[in-house]
Amino acid sequence: MSVASVPEHKRAHNPKRSASKKAAEKKSNKKSQWARWSRTLHWTSSAIGLVALLFFSITGVTLNHPDWFKADRKTVSRVVTLPESSHADWLSTTETEQLQLLLGVIDKEFGLGVPRQIDRDEVEWFFDYPRPGGVASVVYDVELGELMFESTSDGSVSLINDLHKGRHSGAAWSLFIDVSAILGVFMSITGLLLLVLYAPKRNSTWPLVGLGLLVPMVIYVVFVP
Repeated sequence: MSVASVPEHKRAHNPKRSASKKAAEKKSNKKSQWARWSRTLHWTSSAIGLVALLFFSITGVTLNHPDWFKADRKTVSRVVTLPESSHADWLSTTETEQLQLLLGVIDKEFGLGVPRQIDRDEVEWFFDYPRPGGVASVVYDVELGELMFESTSDGSVSLINDLHKGRHSGAAWSLFIDVSAILGVFMSITGLLLLVLYAPKRNSTWPLVGLGLLVPMVIYVVFVP
C-alpha cells in the first residue's frame, strides 16, 4: 500500500512519524535559541567594546609605524616657593613629616598624585612622575624652599601609544585594557558560534575562517626571524 493510499487520520497518528517530527522541532528550537542568544551576546559585547576595539586597532598602526609621525615635544616649567613659615616647619620636622608636607604641596599645586621614585639628599629632593606620552618631575631646593616643576609631553601620538601599552597609565587604565581584551574575546567566541550556526547556508564560511588562521601562521613561519 502506498503512502498516498493511507487515510489522512492514520498518517497523522503514526507514532514513528510523530516522534521524528518532535525531535526535528526540538532540534530546530534549540538551534534557534542558540542563535538568538549568540546574536544578543554578540551585538551587546560589540556595542560596549566597539570604541575600545577601534582605539586599540588605530594605536596598533601608530605603534607599528612610529616613523610616520613627527614628534611634537613641549616642555612646561613652573616654580613654587613655600611660605617661610612652612619652610621653617619643614626644616624642624622628621623626614617622614617632611615627605608628607612636600607631597601635599605638590599634589595641591601640580596635581601629580603619587611619584614613581623619590631621590633625596641634603641639597635637593627629586620627585619623578612618568606619565603616558611624557614625564613630569619636581625638584625641591632645600636651601631656597622652592619647588621646581617641569613637564615634558611628546605629543598626542606618543600619548595614545603609551595608553595602548598601559605604560605609566595607572591601575584604572590597566583594568580598562583587561576589560577591553575580555570583550574582544567574547565578541570572537560569540561570532564563531554564529558562524557555526549559519555555516551550512554559506559555503565560503569555513574556507575564510581557515584563511584567517593560515595567513598569520604562514607569515610567522616564513617571514619572522
